[in-house]
Amino acid sequence: MIILIKYSKAVKMFLQHLKNSCVKDKRVKTIEIVLQEKIKYLIAEELKIYPLEFDKIKNNYTVEKQCSFTRCINEFKSFVNDNPFLADATYKKIFTEMEEKDVFTDDGLKNIRNCIYKIIISDIDELQISEIPEKILQDCMRPSSNFSFTHGRRFFKFLINNKMLDHKYLTPNKNKILNAILQTSDCSEDNLSLNNSMIIFVNHLWNLNTLAHSAIRTQYYHINNFVLFAGVRRKINFIKQDDVIRYLQYLKNEKKYSSSSRSSILTALKRFFRFFADRKAIKYNPAGNIKIKKTEAICKNALTEEEIVQLLGTAYLNYKQFEYMNPPNSKAVLDKWLTARDWAIVSLLICTGIRTKEIVSLHIGSIDFQNRVVKIDGKGDNTYRIRERVIPLTEPLVLSALETYLKLRPASVYSNLFLNMRLEGLNPSGFNLSIKNITNKLFPGKILNVTALRKSFISHCAQKGIDPLVLRQIMGHTSLSTTMKYYLSVKDSQLREVWEKNNPLNYFSKEECEEWII
Repeated sequence: MIILIKYSKAVKMFLQHLKNSCVKDKRVKTIEIVLQEKIKYLIAEELKIYPLEFDKIKNNYTVEKQCSFTRCINEFKSFVNDNPFLADATYKKIFTEMEEKDVFTDDGLKNIRNCIYKIIISDIDELQISEIPEKILQDCMRPSSNFSFTHGRRFFKFLINNKMLDHKYLTPNKNKILNAILQTSDCSEDNLSLNNSMIIFVNHLWNLNTLAHSAIRTQYYHINNFVLFAGVRRKINFIKQDDVIRYLQYLKNEKKYSSSSRSSILTALKRFFRFFADRKAIKYNPAGNIKIKKTEAICKNALTEEEIVQLLGTAYLNYKQFEYMNPPNSKAVLDKWLTARDWAIVSLLICTGIRTKEIVSLHIGSIDFQNRVVKIDGKGDNTYRIRERVIPLTEPLVLSALETYLKLRPASVYSNLFLNMRLEGLNPSGFNLSIKNITNKLFPGKILNVTALRKSFISHCAQKGIDPLVLRQIMGHTSLSTTMKYYLSVKDSQLREVWEKNNPLNYFSKEECEEWII
């Protein structure tokens, strides 16, 4: 449910959020100016024409200026009346039309524009957030180096997470996918083009309602890139196995994709073509019999047990220096909860081995301290369903780290478990940076991230001889063979140690074994 709120109140709430996030007063003032001036001006341009009321701001100006305002309003209305096709246009379009028709002098047009926009901007404070033109939201949410759009994006993200704006504006890539699937085609249509086929398939994934948006986006880009390579208008039933092989070779030789990346793309193409093969739109799946052998090492940056102990110790000591300190200023407060956050992140990753996207998606309710478990939304399976799983948190270390962090975690409208300095949800690069801050001096030359800690976790579990079926469940692997790769990498000495502890002959007594020895 969208909360109705006026623009002026929304800006006040956002500025208060920035102050709570320990943003410097000077920067808060800069953002306020952008929201009160530049963003308002952009909104004013995209608003459709409506009756202008000068009385609201009339008393702010001298009598001479009031006459100037009245004259500009009359000239503006006269121009619109003379051009009926502009009755439902935006103010930006009307002024563009004025400029093209060259009815006014440059100074006259500039004066009219300034007066009209001053009146409109004064009305925007009373504008409902839900009535902000969609183009402004899309322009601000799109990645841009424009200073105003950067602050606007941060403002609108705050509103979306505070349920004042529709969630559809959060990710511009989502809009791109939505625009694609709206162009639906009939699956039974003869000689479907690759582009239409892609639209149908992505639409199918979207309607399943069981696949995370990030997964749909990945499928969309993998298939779209193949479509662009093979030809947008080319018919899907003319695609042969050689076309898919040629595309994979192109990715390998020209794009320098790893075998792991090419394997993921091939999986997406197999699902795409299988969808149409099952519906008899094509005779066979051209990608069905193609295989890619993965040659990468399983874990290049796996940590030893000693290094894991060092990492945990360093993360804890970073927080320890603030533990009993009463921070004298806002910077010290920030440092205290950030070091507690990094300690909790490292502890959780080492003790659970969860994926990057999984730790990003964690929220406060994901941690159940009473039952000592963490609830995770994992990767989708072959039926595109998100696999939810529960991992036990029995180690006092990780429980202590999480409890400490949650006590210090600032209040935020974002429900993410881990926050950044802006009190927004921490993104994947933020998690990797947290790990890098701890490991840079500790292990110089080693590149460690969330994935490296996950692989360290599963490697040590395999070395300890944990049941592969149990480990598969904890790691969220679809196939047992994925889990077994780590068992095959166990060294001979480790294998001997595990075997000696779990040898079935250990169940017999020493006396019984001696009787059987010939």
